Amino acid sequence: MHFLLDKHMVRERNISGLMNEYKGRDIMKNSVKRTTAAILATVMIGTGMYAPIADHYNLFSQTSITAEAASVGRVTGLKSNTLSNSEIKLKWSKVKGASGYTVYMRKNGSYNKVADTKSTTYTVKKLPNATRENFKVRAYKKVNGKKVYGSYSSNWNTATNPQPCKGLKVSSVNSDSIKLSWTKIGCTNYRVFQYISGEWKEIGKTTGTSYTIKKLTPQTEYKFKIRACKKDDKKKCNNHYGKHSKVVAATTRSDKITQADIDAMKAELTAYSREKATYIKEHYTEFWKYGIDYNTVEELFSMLENESTPENSSYSDVYTIQFDEKNIDDMTKIFKKQIDYEYKKNNDVYYVVYVETCPDGHRVNPNPCWAVYFLY
Repeated sequence: MHFLLDKHMVRERNISGLMNEYKGRDIMKNSVKRTTAAILATVMIGTGMYAPIADHYNLFSQTSITAEAASVGRVTGLKSNTLSNSEIKLKWSKVKGASGYTVYMRKNGSYNKVADTKSTTYTVKKLPNATRENFKVRAYKKVNGKKVYGSYSSNWNTATNPQPCKGLKVSSVNSDSIKLSWTKIGCTNYRVFQYISGEWKEIGKTTGTSYTIKKLTPQTEYKFKIRACKKDDKKKCNNHYGKHSKVVAATTRSDKITQADIDAMKAELTAYSREKATYIKEHYTEFWKYGIDYNTVEELFSMLENESTPENSSYSDVYTIQFDEKNIDDMTKIFKKQIDYEYKKNNDVYYVVYVETCPDGHRVNPNPCWAVYFLY
């Protein structure tokens, strides 16, 4: 028995000497050291003297970390809830034995760490609105003060909400249609809502910044609002919505042109003529009675509009709109083109829009009508 102990001691000394020799060589690399230690540890299993050698070379601590990593489960059940146009809340299933979780978000083609959390939820903040984002999560354990990670979860694709729509207005009204327009924002499309029978109903969608609601009843009030929509996944068709815009209201016109329509047309044509009178606006100080009857070009325009009549002014032609005409918008477009033509022909004057109501007809039209002049 004494002989065997001495023999073991000799073998231990020989092995220790061998290891010290290896340790003293600068050219020996860590991988060679660990391989040697592993071989020697295997050889010494029967002697009971392998543990000090293995511990010295950190063999079993590395093996332990590897085993711990293999035991960290993969995150599953990753989902999200879009809270606003800048926040997304992620949630996932708990991984047994995990110390915590790391959240990653894709940017410029690669996944970057966002944060660590011990919870199974995390809210990502300060994101751009109406933007598609991709996330992954993985669990970790702490082993000897180091984080040991499990596998990444599957990628989760979602998006932030668009910002609220702005600038909604009624751009035109007819007897059977109303056209809406608004300011462009980042989104996939816009949804249009109409207030019908006490509730808001979606009536259409568009990728543009205008929408015309048709087949309406004449002389009826309608209310509308819109909101922007962002799709986060084309396959799943998950949609994210911005807040509703303000509400706009409009009343459809009569199915025949009314005096109110004519007055509105005259005001629109007058503003258009003032806009086109560029020569007058640039040279108004040279005109007669400047500083006495008017001080600004706007006062000059007003004076001419109040004093000009077919009897004391010149005009190229007279145009009529019959009382049974239905589409005032088409007539307005025609008259704007006529104003363009008049200024192109003679641009150093201001054309006054003059409208005369003729219930018994006009010399150029025997039917009840309105006569339209462009006086100068």
